[in-house]
Amino acid sequence: MSSLLVILAAFVAEPCMGFAPMHNVGRVFASVPSTLNNHVVMGASLMDAMDFVTKSASAVDVDALVVSSSVLISETEAWVQPLSNVLGPFLNFFSFAMLCRIVLSWYPTANVNEVPFNIIVWPTEPLLRLLKGSIPPAFGVDITPVVWLGIFSFMNEIFLGQQGLLTMKMKYGI
Repeated sequence: MSSLLVILAAFVAEPCMGFAPMHNVGRVFASVPSTLNNHVVMGASLMDAMDFVTKSASAVDVDALVVSSSVLISETEAWVQPLSNVLGPFLNFFSFAMLCRIVLSWYPTANVNEVPFNIIVWPTEPLLRLLKGSIPPAFGVDITPVVWLGIFSFMNEIFLGQQGLLTMKMKYGI
């Protein structure tokens, strides 16, 4: 039963390494030394695991083969995780605030000094002033909130998306 688990774990983990650094290509597990019945395995691939299971008649220690991604996270620099923890909510808040500013621009008679509106206007107004002079209105509509929404969405995807720079740094130590 344990040999079936090793083969299954190796088969499932191998396609997940598509975005791994080049020195790990073709390897299923991290290159952390582990022991399997007094044998040292350095980054066992699917074929290595299958060969070991078929040649060994004794039970296989599955925990020795499977190395979690927490090992890889601990190898990254100390600034990556806190930066992503701060940058994620920051970019999401400002994306939402710019989206609210777009909707608020549909109602020109709304008093932006009142309580529900000033929560959105106060943090976004300095950013909108930066671009209002350089981006002309399109068809009489101020499009600077749309530009800022695109910038924040782009930055969120580049840094924190599924293949973002900080995400890749945390997962693979790139």
